[in-house]
Amino acid sequence: MSNNIHSLNDYSQNSGSGIRSSLSSSNKDDRIFNSSIYKIRTVTFFIMIINISIYFFQLFLFYSIFEKKGNSWTCLAVTLGAFQGGKIKNNYQYHRFITSMFLHNSMTHLGSNSLSLFFLGFQVEHEINNKFYFFCLYFISGLAGNFLSLLKNQENISLGASGAIIGLCGNFVIYFLLNYRNMSERKKYSYGTMFAFLFINLFSGLSEGGENINMASHIGGFLGGLAFSIILTLKLSKKYKINNNSFALKLYYGSIALLIALPILTIVVVAIKKVPNIYVCKV
Repeated sequence: MSNNIHSLNDYSQNSGSGIRSSLSSSNKDDRIFNSSIYKIRTVTFFIMIINISIYFFQLFLFYSIFEKKGNSWTCLAVTLGAFQGGKIKNNYQYHRFITSMFLHNSMTHLGSNSLSLFFLGFQVEHEINNKFYFFCLYFISGLAGNFLSLLKNQENISLGASGAIIGLCGNFVIYFLLNYRNMSERKKYSYGTMFAFLFINLFSGLSEGGENINMASHIGGFLGGLAFSIILTLKLSKKYKINNNSFALKLYYGSIALLIALPILTIVVVAIKKVPNIYVCKV
């Protein structure tokens, strides 16, 4: 499998969109990697601003309205669109698949996600080199995380951008596999750090005190980001001929099948189960 993946590097050279091919010069590779994180990537920056603005809006509503009426922060989160299976199934509030990605539970939660998005988002947006595709990667990863979360547990309330952010790591994995041979040692080390971050976040729910971490959202977000990155890379590389490589063909359609099957499976499972509205908030 490793040989097949590395062989795709021949097809990814000079790609105008999708994940960028590796640079021929190690020095040039280092210069771009070192400088890119400090350049403003508009989509990443825009998402960060939205998350921060919404959180301060949450604070304003909580201290000016909700707290004065004796309501909790959870009540505020549910009112604004936190994720909960009962609300989605029983009240047809499908907007929660999206709104929950922009809500946060605390300043620490917001800070952690913002810092992760800063390091991951700026670099991935640079590598993809297409603002629309980067936004799709982020958005699809977040949705995939919510679908798997709903599939696993229909009762829990959850919120946050971590599923979408970890989905960006899926792009890192594909880029790393395609371009490992031509990467500089410094960039390999940097990617190793990113993979350590991915491992910690994917399995953080297994640690002590991790019961409040939505692991299903993390895993779903990563799988969604991985699948979309595979599709993006194999479909958009200019020199890539998908019919000439049976392994790539299976990988391509397998990724499409995953992104289609996940929401369908979720809808079917939730449809046949009784899901209570476990949290009723009175504003």
